[in-house]
Amino acid sequence: MAQPQLVQPQDLVEQPSQNNVSSAVEQELIRIAGLTDRQIDRVREQQKRQNSSFLDAAIAIRVVSREFLMSALSKQYSYPIIHQGNGSARFSRELVVGHEPFGKGAEQVRSIRTSLVSAAVSKGTRSFVVIGARSGMGSSYFAGNLAVAFAQMSVATLLVDANLRDPRIAEMFGAPPDQPGLSEAVRLRSLEQPPIIYDTLPGLSIITAGSLPPNPQELLCSEEFLALTANFNRDFGIVIYDTPSAMDFADAYVVAARVGAAVLVARKNRATYKDVSAITERLRSMQCNIVGSILNQF
Repeated sequence: MAQPQLVQPQDLVEQPSQNNVSSAVEQELIRIAGLTDRQIDRVREQQKRQNSSFLDAAIAIRVVSREFLMSALSKQYSYPIIHQGNGSARFSRELVVGHEPFGKGAEQVRSIRTSLVSAAVSKGTRSFVVIGARSGMGSSYFAGNLAVAFAQMSVATLLVDANLRDPRIAEMFGAPPDQPGLSEAVRLRSLEQPPIIYDTLPGLSIITAGSLPPNPQELLCSEEFLALTANFNRDFGIVIYDTPSAMDFADAYVVAARVGAAVLVARKNRATYKDVSAITERLRSMQCNIVGSILNQF
């Protein structure tokens, strides 16, 4: 597979409006699938009837298959999507940006990515921590999908599982359960050659949590972890850290203090104002820049 052409974070610009994006995607799908004018008209009629995307309408009337389009896009552009034939079974279905790149969930994640590019990345913030108030907020879901979304911009992206309590990134991306990860890198001082899994999808690398240590907070407070964050910033355009729930463990604040920027994730009808307010105040007291707040509905 051809290597994606990587761009530098400072070269990123705000994405076009969703209407323009949808139109561009539609034209590309028409080109790749080789649709005739008659087929295009049929798809547009179906699109109006079911109030859906052009892709979903095309699949519904069977003028094209989802598998064909996913395969064609991936092969032609080294676009990090997950389709049948590239080991898709090992990737969690939670990775909607990879499995359903033109679906509603993926569009919402890309919209958030656009806001982060405009508000933070374009101003020099290239690393940030994803923090959930409590377990079940969807912070790992968001971190994984956001990492895929940044990789789709051809930015060299690293997803770091800094949740040394109840990690999920290895499972989401189909990494072996005994894969060495962040805890080994810190304990063994593998600062220049940490056990990163490179290009688990084109342009997206991950480092799992590794074996669960008895002293996670002490590892994250160490000079070795601080040195690792600096090396990650040196080697990747975007670095995203997943962390354990902030109201249950102090680990998230430790990582946020090291990284300096955070995205706060809350789940609709489950997060409390008191929790979110407490986390916000504490992050600000640490002079950690809150670059985004996400209300997760998934």
